Amino acid sequence: MGTASNLEDLQAVSQHVLVCTEQIAVLEHEKRHVDPASERFRTLSDEIEALAEEIRSVSSAETDLAEDVAGVPGLPTIAEADRQTD
Repeated sequence: MGTASNLEDLQAVSQHVLVCTEQIAVLEHEKRHVDPASERFRTLSDEIEALAEEIRSVSSAETDLAEDVAGVPGLPTIAEADRQTD
């Protein structure tokens, strides 16, 4: 796999993590206003747990991708690459 492809994958994984964390924040905010004994509270907790597990999984993939490009000279950061593709 080429460096450009790895960088694109890093961008995608990073974006996915950001989306998941935003979803977790929304769900957690709602959960703070729900009766802890309610079914909705349990549903929200399950959704948050699933998203957290997804973040763990994709973060592991992100680490592997970062190791693949380690040492490549002049490689932009993910934010720099995002700006270059906008």
